[in-house]
Amino acid sequence: MEVNLLLHTREDHAGVAITDIKAGEKIYGLFMDDHTAIELNAAEDIPLGHKLAVRPVLAGEHIVLYGRSAGQATQSIQAGDHVHIHNMKSLRWV
Repeated sequence: MEVNLLLHTREDHAGVAITDIKAGEKIYGLFMDDHTAIELNAAEDIPLGHKLAVRPVLAGEHIVLYGRSAGQATQSIQAGDHVHIHNMKSLRWV
């Protein structure tokens, strides 16, 4: 098993792709705070360095990245979805 997604804390909603990920690919993630592993399938292509949701987030909910609230979902996001400016608004600009 090759890890291709890193998450900082168990509270994170999404992790960082450490390789390019293709739609339908099985993803192996690792929570860095407690070394827990996670497996899921990518719903779409995720470029290196972009975020992939590991759990559902409803529209309007805050998205936790790196152990902190980093943005708000502008639409519902499912596990395996690409998390980016098309479905998340940064809290930095609110």
